[in-house]
Amino acid sequence: MFTPEWIPAAEESLRRLAGPLAEAFDVRALPGADAGDRFEIWAENGRTVLAGTGPIAVTSAFAHYLRHVGRGQVGRWGDNLPASAPPPAQPLAATSPYRYRVAYNLTVAGYTTPFYDWDQWERELDLLAAAGVNAAHLTLGQEAVWLEAFGEFGYTEDELLAWIVPPSHQPWQWLNNIHSFGGGTTRDLVERRSSLALRVLARMRELGIRPILPGFSGTVPGGFADRNPGATVVPQGLWFMDVAGPARPDWLDTSTPHYARVAEAFYRRQRERFGQSGTWAVDLLHEGGRIGDTSLADAASGVERAMRAADPGYLWVVQAWAGNPRKELFDACDRDRMLVLDLTGDTWRGEGGFWGAPWGFGILPNYGGRHGLYGSLPDIAAAPGELAGPLASGELVALTNMAEGVHTNPVVWDLFADLTWTGEPVDLDAWLADWVHARYGSADPDALAAWRLLRSSAYATWGGTIAVEEEFDDFDEKLSDFKVYAGTDSVFAATPSFTADQASAVGPHRLHYDPAQVEAAWRLLLRAAPRLRDSDTYRHDLVDVTRQVIDDRGRALVPQLASADAQRRFLHLIELQDRLLATRPEHLLGRWLRDARRWGADEEESRLLESAAKRLVTVWGGPDAAILTEYANRNWSGLMGDYYRARWQTFFDQGPIDWNAYGQEWADRLTAYPTEPHGDPIEIASELLQAP
Repeated sequence: MFTPEWIPAAEESLRRLAGPLAEAFDVRALPGADAGDRFEIWAENGRTVLAGTGPIAVTSAFAHYLRHVGRGQVGRWGDNLPASAPPPAQPLAATSPYRYRVAYNLTVAGYTTPFYDWDQWERELDLLAAAGVNAAHLTLGQEAVWLEAFGEFGYTEDELLAWIVPPSHQPWQWLNNIHSFGGGTTRDLVERRSSLALRVLARMRELGIRPILPGFSGTVPGGFADRNPGATVVPQGLWFMDVAGPARPDWLDTSTPHYARVAEAFYRRQRERFGQSGTWAVDLLHEGGRIGDTSLADAASGVERAMRAADPGYLWVVQAWAGNPRKELFDACDRDRMLVLDLTGDTWRGEGGFWGAPWGFGILPNYGGRHGLYGSLPDIAAAPGELAGPLASGELVALTNMAEGVHTNPVVWDLFADLTWTGEPVDLDAWLADWVHARYGSADPDALAAWRLLRSSAYATWGGTIAVEEEFDDFDEKLSDFKVYAGTDSVFAATPSFTADQASAVGPHRLHYDPAQVEAAWRLLLRAAPRLRDSDTYRHDLVDVTRQVIDDRGRALVPQLASADAQRRFLHLIELQDRLLATRPEHLLGRWLRDARRWGADEEESRLLESAAKRLVTVWGGPDAAILTEYANRNWSGLMGDYYRARWQTFFDQGPIDWNAYGQEWADRLTAYPTEPHGDPIEIASELLQAP
């Protein structure tokens, strides 16, 4: 029996997640953490023992107990905690076959967490631990590194503050896609975000969640060569393969001595602020870019040299996405010190397992934070069997959920998280019944029947696909086989037209399921209301499925919109949607904007942050980002009624106008939206039964 230093951190996480139920558990340590994470659960003297190799294992043990014994659940979508926590009838145990379980697409820092405060981060980190996550991308506060490092190379603070974009858009600056947008930032905001980052990093380390921080990819502010004669700087053109989008920031040739000097300053300043990470995310040529006269091999070697010099124990994390990474990179670097995250879980099939480099199997179940029902439960459940070959060879070492928004589709998050603790395919029928029972605290037959229908319709496949080059003919040939898999988005968010069938330019044009099946599932779920109405998780799911039914009915009306009667019915559906969404806190535009505004030190800064937050979920950025319009569209009350409905009404009254200008003006308009939910979702969902 031994008591390592991490026990208090596990106990505190348990108390935060379980509330009063935490008193029913004893936390203990298991030996052998070096062999991989594992947990055991057993009854002892009328109590439940949660034993694990670290805080992640113990917190996961609690989530496992809650699901399989307590018939409850904790999550981002409401909690269902039972009244008591009886000891298990039989011991339970699990071991993870994966060294790393990674959370977050880098864009989560824009689409989900840019305005989180400490309370929100504390909850989020506990939920990551409960899901078995032991590594996560973090860009929060990292702009302080740019500010201080580039200050050593001839830039004034004001120049750098204007170059750094607001928090809502910073992920894409770290990905070398944008710069100098939205009024920039302020030193005060940089410092406050840095202070929060220190607190978040401390908690991550307490819980055993490895922070993946951005390394130095070579991005520099404009005019670098003027301030540093002899530097080789390569202009990067436009974001999307130099075809569309905002102008990318300049790139300092990573094979040169100038890069080595800037990288030394970057990693030194980062270490002084945030401590040594050990894990660095650097992607060369992300969704485009140019490396000038150097080779990819030389560019990668320069990045690796600087990383090794700053951190001899480094792990270099790269994304498999949009034609990257390429074999030349692996041939030039120590592939054993790399971790490749396969964002969609498909790239490894055609790349020979990334030429022997360690890699992580991923899913990309959300784009931009959009709210459609989406995700392939059968594919996720079957994945361990398909991956048995690479896993046995030792190359597959990780799982990674690369969702861009993490507040949607709880069933997908939970099923994928359960893969953490098994190397075997999941019996989806049994899993779904168990999940429904735990989610609502009841084995309700109508609720289970509803979810079985959803499993065979909305959640039966990864959805529609579009080939990127079909939309943008000038894309480089290297992307000729690259496809975007996505669920359809809300037609209410589409640019108004009589042929609208997608909101985002990179979304499928048609539903990937039979809407009649989703409607049948919705009716079954609504039929369970008399028994489940007091469950917050049930009310969340009822709103989510009702929202999808309203979206689908609106989509079916589009071909008839030349008719005044169809227009009236279409607008009524948007109004009903807005009222429905107003019943849930997670569907309020007002909360997104409130969170953005409270980061402002004064009214001027609050308004700039609010405007950037509004742009992200509508026009995305300035007029030069029109290609991304509605990429991050949301089913939010306030957005649905004040923006989407008003836009459609304008179209019905006036015909097409300059919709980007319309969106830019709306983003700058100061309007107060509710921050507290109101109304009864069950009553509003029932109204839909009577809707024409």
